[in-house]
Amino acid sequence: RPSAILLLSAVLRTAADSTEQNVVNAVVAPEASKSHDTFIVEGFLEAACTVGAFVAVAAAKGAFSHWSPRAPFQRLRADKLVDDSEDSHSSGPSKQFLRSVARPSSSPSRSTSETDALAAAVRSGRAWELPWLLDKARARAQEYSDIDIEICEVEHLTSSIRACAARRCFREALRAYDHVAERIGEGSVGIWSLLLYCSAETEFRRCGYFWTRLCSIAQPAGQDFVNMVRWKAHLGDAEGLEVVLSQLKATGFELTGLDRNRALAVCATEGSLDLAELLSESDICDAEMDTVTYNTLMKAASQAGLPERCFEFSSQMREAGLLPSEMTFGILLEACVAAKDFTTAKQTFEDLRKSGIVPNSVHFTTFLKGLVCSGQLIAAEALLEEMLTSAGTQPDLVTYSILVKAYADRGEVSSAVRILEKMVKQGIMPDAVMFNIILTGCCAEPTDAAEVSRVLDWSLQHGLKPSTTTLSILVKALSQTESWDSACEILETAPRRLGLWPEARIFAQLLQGCIKSGNGRKAVEVYSLMAKAVKSGGITVDEVTSTKLLRLCGTCGQHEAACRIHAELCRLGRRRC
Repeated sequence: RPSAILLLSAVLRTAADSTEQNVVNAVVAPEASKSHDTFIVEGFLEAACTVGAFVAVAAAKGAFSHWSPRAPFQRLRADKLVDDSEDSHSSGPSKQFLRSVARPSSSPSRSTSETDALAAAVRSGRAWELPWLLDKARARAQEYSDIDIEICEVEHLTSSIRACAARRCFREALRAYDHVAERIGEGSVGIWSLLLYCSAETEFRRCGYFWTRLCSIAQPAGQDFVNMVRWKAHLGDAEGLEVVLSQLKATGFELTGLDRNRALAVCATEGSLDLAELLSESDICDAEMDTVTYNTLMKAASQAGLPERCFEFSSQMREAGLLPSEMTFGILLEACVAAKDFTTAKQTFEDLRKSGIVPNSVHFTTFLKGLVCSGQLIAAEALLEEMLTSAGTQPDLVTYSILVKAYADRGEVSSAVRILEKMVKQGIMPDAVMFNIILTGCCAEPTDAAEVSRVLDWSLQHGLKPSTTTLSILVKALSQTESWDSACEILETAPRRLGLWPEARIFAQLLQGCIKSGNGRKAVEVYSLMAKAVKSGGITVDEVTSTKLLRLCGTCGQHEAACRIHAELCRLGRRRC
């Protein structure tokens, strides 16, 4: 039996990941219909079966006859294992080794087992059960007279919250803390640090309390400082941050350059330039400001919509003897384009060329976006050609889409198609969004039906997978030139040519276009075409929609013809029901 237990233990350790849920269920969630010991035994048997440990299972059925329910995580009593070993007169493991793998009597081992099980419960998706699981763990701990319940609760909660943080179950972590808050005394550094992080990810309103509790028992770590800055930056509380910095300075807290840069990045994300400047000017960090620090400050200024401050930080960086990096120029270009300062953007791009830094595709794309926004499409296309001929600056889908959309918005569909052909030649295939942008260009200005058809054919040849949106764009484009016959043809041939049936709303869109132009005869033809699609079984039309279209046809003097179609649609609807 001792050998069987050791075999089972090895199997279960190997299969820990795949059987975690079974083990957790067996340890911390016994079913009411089963005794505690029976459920745990069955849970381990089930876990063993998961990995095919049939031999171990068979041996375990006998070995668990001496199992003691007083220690859920220590399965067998060491003295029973030793007795069995002596009785069997086998050459198995020694008494000392058996005691080391069976049930140690020390409290830390029992507590560790509980914390491991709570963490496993969270990893298996049961974080919402933590209040109940913590109560169960506490009840089991109270069975032992040599355990400090408060310390035990702190260990249990720390393990639970850490597991929740790893799985981003932040609200569940806060809920677990609220449940045991009155039972953990002053808590621990780990608890308050983890809760500060969880609160910064969900409920900033609680950060102040957790930060105060943390500072009351220990000096915060660098990550705690970053989370505190997240809280202050979210609130835009520069005055509050200044107070905290003074308090930390008085306690001898020293911030590393890395953590300062991380805190500045948080300010940049929140758009809190004033907090970023306050932090950079504070003497709480002895490390000199480096290129990363200045870049982060520039990013914060860019996010705040202050490009002039970006260039001020850039000047300060140069005065400090630091050279700008690729990131520096990227931030400056983004700031100029966002502020629509295209003259400065052009000068910045020229400075980049002269700096000795080879512009990358991001620099080119950002500057190209600026040229497009300023209406300089010819210069933008020339820049695209330069990207194609330069090493390491090949344009991507984003680069092409900027220029394609610019031409499409102007109604210059042929130019947009020309850019797409360059993209395809490079080996980048357009996506559905890109194709629809091209087709939408046919709506920007009235486009001849033959040109619309040519663009559609080209798109289909290059991989367009039409959707209802595609049909809607085509109907809109053809309606602008009152190409009703072409529009009807597209809808009628869509199942065969495009592989989809037009929805009722597409027919309604075309019908309304006919009505608006005063062409009642064509409106009735569209109505009839929709009835034909219903009869073929491709679409369904409810009576409300049909009645609405009937009324529209009636406004153009086509009431009698429309009534016949409406009656047919109603008949088909009743028959289908």
